[in-house]
Amino acid sequence: MTKIAAILISRQGLHPCQTTPWIVQLKKVFQWLQNNPFQLYTSLGQQTWELQIVLAQQAKIDQTIIVPTDDTQQFEKLRQTVMDQFCLDINQTLFEKLDPTNSKSLQYHRDKKIITKSDLLIPISIRKNGHMETLIHKKSSKKNLLNDFQIDYHPKKAQIAYTVDQHQLSQKLLALPAQYIIHWTRASNDPWPTENRYEYYQAILNSNEYPRSAFAGLGNILKHGEIKASSLHMPQKTATVSFSGLPPQKALSMMYWRARYRQMSFEPYGIGIEKDYAKSMGIQAVTYYQSTQRPDNMASWLCQSIGKRSDWRLEDEYRYLGDLNLVGIPTEKIVCFCFRTNEAIDIQKRFGVKSIAMING
Repeated sequence: MTKIAAILISRQGLHPCQTTPWIVQLKKVFQWLQNNPFQLYTSLGQQTWELQIVLAQQAKIDQTIIVPTDDTQQFEKLRQTVMDQFCLDINQTLFEKLDPTNSKSLQYHRDKKIITKSDLLIPISIRKNGHMETLIHKKSSKKNLLNDFQIDYHPKKAQIAYTVDQHQLSQKLLALPAQYIIHWTRASNDPWPTENRYEYYQAILNSNEYPRSAFAGLGNILKHGEIKASSLHMPQKTATVSFSGLPPQKALSMMYWRARYRQMSFEPYGIGIEKDYAKSMGIQAVTYYQSTQRPDNMASWLCQSIGKRSDWRLEDEYRYLGDLNLVGIPTEKIVCFCFRTNEAIDIQKRFGVKSIAMING
């Protein structure tokens, strides 16, 4: 009977690539597994587990994926979604759901189940005094612990940040003759809407820097000629494309790290459409209201509370319902914004769209 191994990695930074130390070690473990007869426990919900699903599929190693839910209906739905998203071979993949537990501690019980049921534990990067380290010490022995691939755990990387002195702003930016409404992009912590999870993790495994940066996202939009709508944080989960009417130099002050969501509000990479032309396409200004005064005669997706912690009116937001097709917009009506000069040159060269750097250099 083939024994089961579990590769153990504490939660890591959001934006890894193939040179990130724990990923380097993870690849070495899979090389070792190809010469040793073990099946593998994997799981969902964070990159450290989901990358293992992809590598197991590529190495043709049988795996059992623990789905962190105790809901039978959700489990059945997730099973097919995972098969499709990770391009899995049904003959090499099994699924298990967690036994009923407190939903607030599903991840802990997931890790406990994997560590308890595995014949071999292979730690890579374990946080000191974390629950995974505690579980390893409780459940492991010298016979079922392989430390050959272990490295020190390093705290997560600092958040994204942009510090810009007004004197650094480029003259081309300050001399813009027209008013634009701008769709700003940001680094994605997940796959783009144009790809599945297998493609996303493949990009991470083959890139020397995180491949889903705000700059890369801008290039992906131009490549497909479309801005995909998102329902994230939108009223009634209505999928829209958001824009800001702020001049780009003023928008810089609105770019900040949102710890609650583990991402930037937006970053200095975007696509601007001349305001009058944008309105002719159906892009509409948002109506702001006090928290108890939402207009009854207006579509919910065009309304926004002014907020309690922040004043959202400062963003001067516009929205478009559904995906926005960029094909056919006259070239003189559109412009791209990048943070640095070399990035703007690259975008203009690759896609033939006028591009302006936010700063000199």
